[in-house]
Amino acid sequence: MDVFLLDIMTEMLQSPLYFLSYINRRTKYLGRVLVNHELSTFSYHLTQGLWIDKENEILSIDDDFSAELDVAMMVRREGVLGEATPEGILTRFKNSPLENIIQQIESEEDPATVDFGFLLLSLSQDAINQITSTIELISARAKKDHKHHDFSIGFGSASSGITFHCNDEAVETAGPKLQNHCELRKYREKAQSWFGICINPSDEYSIRFGIYLDYSWKNSVRLNDEVKQIVQNTKKSTLEKHTQANSNLKQKRNKSKRKQQKKTRRKNRKK
Repeated sequence: MDVFLLDIMTEMLQSPLYFLSYINRRTKYLGRVLVNHELSTFSYHLTQGLWIDKENEILSIDDDFSAELDVAMMVRREGVLGEATPEGILTRFKNSPLENIIQQIESEEDPATVDFGFLLLSLSQDAINQITSTIELISARAKKDHKHHDFSIGFGSASSGITFHCNDEAVETAGPKLQNHCELRKYREKAQSWFGICINPSDEYSIRFGIYLDYSWKNSVRLNDEVKQIVQNTKKSTLEKHTQANSNLKQKRNKSKRKQQKKTRRKNRKK
């Protein structure tokens, strides 16, 4: 890394979390990136997100990837017309719940919170869209009915995952509930780590508290039984919803049929 590259990195990644995330990712992939100049690697990261799957040993980056970064620096330093920020990791969270969550993470000094930020910044656009839409959904529901709502998502490639709880319950109640949920999901996914976040439904996705689990997966009779029970309950709930949906559909059809029969009788009477 030369001074010129460091100058560009600090210009584009003015957030410490984003800067440390790139350093963390780049050092992780030492020897696995084929590139003529590190500037192209950095530009690739800005637009695509530097990520190498376990199935791929080497990532080859062409020099053309630095074009958008060159334009952005000219806009910032020389005032030319154009985009000062390339579309990519610096824009993908804009106007989403995750943008607010990341801003809160940046104000924390806890190492576990930083690791959570690293995980969020490594997500694909599809994962971001899924998390964003689901957070908005459970937050709206919690705000409307004042009940607990949650969802979890796992990332097999990172051997990790996140559980989001949305409620305004007392911490004495919400804390153990989140802890237990994360332990079960981590066990079910056989993940190395798992994050749990409790969101305030009435305060623009503000984080109430969080937990971080990081330990190797081990077989547990107790957790096996609890996971099986959850799966059974989920199947039962799904079946009940399906049965209720069929019943509602049948009622609508019968109602429509009765209306049609009444119309037919009225026509016959007029004749």
